Amino acid sequence: MKLCGLVATCCWLMMAVAHAQPCDPCALANGRYRAVPPADWDGKRALPVLLFVHGWQSTADSTVADDDVRGPAGRQGFLLLAPDGIDKRWGFRGSQAGGRDDLGFLQAVVQDAATRFPIDRGLVVAAGFSIGASMVWDLACHAAAGFTAFLPISGGFWEPLPVACEAGPVNLRQTHGTGDTTFPLAGRPVGRGMRQGDVRRGFALWRAADGCTEAPDAVIGAANLTCSVWRQCRSGRQLQFCLHADGHMIYGPQLEAGLIWARGLPVP
Repeated sequence: MKLCGLVATCCWLMMAVAHAQPCDPCALANGRYRAVPPADWDGKRALPVLLFVHGWQSTADSTVADDDVRGPAGRQGFLLLAPDGIDKRWGFRGSQAGGRDDLGFLQAVVQDAATRFPIDRGLVVAAGFSIGASMVWDLACHAAAGFTAFLPISGGFWEPLPVACEAGPVNLRQTHGTGDTTFPLAGRPVGRGMRQGDVRRGFALWRAADGCTEAPDAVIGAANLTCSVWRQCRSGRQLQFCLHADGHMIYGPQLEAGLIWARGLPVP
């Protein structure tokens, strides 16, 4: 029995060593992503995850070079996963990009990272900027399994808006600028046959999915934001709709405030 126990222990240690195969960049069959652990990571402790989806004409490399993204992730102890869109674009619903199931790809990035890093499955956050935020809205609506919270920045659904979100209730914190003319809150036509959706109208779908009242429970201020907060939704999930007075931008303290919010969410 002691020998069997020793053999089992050795096998477990061998699997643990085999499991730890950090990569950067990391290759999948249909794309690549960057993976950046916090600078003080000891190589052993389980890491919460921030999957950050870049904007139009950006890249994973640009994401990890952006201190407004990498800084908050590192300070809050998150493993930053930065996937690459095909041709620097994403196939959100309403776009004309094609060739890959990007919702499946984003899910695959997290699954692959979990084979290479010890991941805290209780805290997996998806965030994105601009068109990347549109991907995050689609992810939350159609493929939310495994994610704790969503932090879209300066983006939302494109037309036609979904009638309902089959993924069910989610924790989501929207950050947007009232001076944004690239993806205005009211939406706008873009290109031939494409239209950005009205962000407030899209957000109403999250209130419906979560079983929240139309009026927020509170309005709070943090990191130059004014946030309408829903904490008493029937689903037990939480929503925030946070506005600032600037334009189309990522501001590190606002992303960091979102990560802190996600860390403090009650366990469902």
